[in-house]
Amino acid sequence: MAGCIVPKAGREGDEVWRLALTFATVVSGLARAVSGWYIPPLLGSILLAAGCASAGQGPSATLNRQTPPPNCTRTLTRADEVPGALGAVSPGDTACFSGGDLAGAEVTMTRSGTAAAPIRLVSDGATVRSVQITADHVYLEGFTVANGDGVLLKGTGITARNNTVHDTQQGGITCDPCTGSTIESNTMTHVATAGIWITGQRITVNGNTISNTVPQDKSDADGMRFFGNGHRITDNTIFDISDAGYANPPHPDCFQTYDKSSPTFDVVISGNTCRDVGAQCLIATGDQSGNSGAPPGSPSITFVGNTCASNGSQAINLRRWPNVEIRQNKISGPNLTRGILIIDSSTGSTVIGNTTAGGVRAVDIDNSSRPGSHGDGDSPP
Repeated sequence: MAGCIVPKAGREGDEVWRLALTFATVVSGLARAVSGWYIPPLLGSILLAAGCASAGQGPSATLNRQTPPPNCTRTLTRADEVPGALGAVSPGDTACFSGGDLAGAEVTMTRSGTAAAPIRLVSDGATVRSVQITADHVYLEGFTVANGDGVLLKGTGITARNNTVHDTQQGGITCDPCTGSTIESNTMTHVATAGIWITGQRITVNGNTISNTVPQDKSDADGMRFFGNGHRITDNTIFDISDAGYANPPHPDCFQTYDKSSPTFDVVISGNTCRDVGAQCLIATGDQSGNSGAPPGSPSITFVGNTCASNGSQAINLRRWPNVEIRQNKISGPNLTRGILIIDSSTGSTVIGNTTAGGVRAVDIDNSSRPGSHGDGDSPP
């Protein structure tokens, strides 16, 4: 449009937009004070002159951003500033990331905070290529992570919250190993292999959204993989992970665990939603050791109150994986032949109050898995 001033992207563009808003507000206020009339067209003309009519310009880039905290120790706006700044932070510092010149940044953090004074890495939504934290008591919030290796975490007391991760080469958010850490309210889409992967102790995974995971190097494409003990995986939504269109189709599951060097036990998975995922809602397989290192008789996995609407022949599959509690889950899917399959010495299972849609039998359990197992109130029986 003739005469339209197009603001630049980044800080200069944001400043033009803020000045335009201020000018428009002042003019409108004067109009009201002088004659008592308010002129929306006048305000619109002023904003148009500031360039807000250009597609992809004006207010959208600014208004969609989160607001960084007021107590930034340092604000980073260019990728080349990142290594030096992160090499100098101390416990209690807040490094703020802002603007459009960070897309190539590799955010690598090796300095630790403390439980009382964590180091905070906070973004207003700015895009970086990858994040790698090998440190304790670090807080990561508000980043967009794209086209690199995703978010790789290792340490104690790490929190990753309100980040968006997409189109990565090595998964969405990986916490391996972590202790006493939190992964909360993040969004992962079109990442490789798994949206979230956790190993360690006492990791909370709450309120995340995962979709459209893709396989890498003939691997699977899952929502979450979990290993270790004491984890709480709650209120997450996983959807639209397909096995179609691949020369070597993946086996997409919402939640998966299998034998690792350390046992998996005391894991609670509750209140999650799994829908339109190619295979199963939960699969646990102990084909090497049968998770034999877990404390005998204690629940390895408590899977309760989840909504499972996956596309496999069963929603829950235990194979050589004992001591699982499966309670009050809602199961449906277009290809179900049973809701829950328990086989190959998956003993000590507790299956109570699960419902399977479409008249499909709720539970199939083989003779090798019956010792110590019991069920009640599943529908259909």
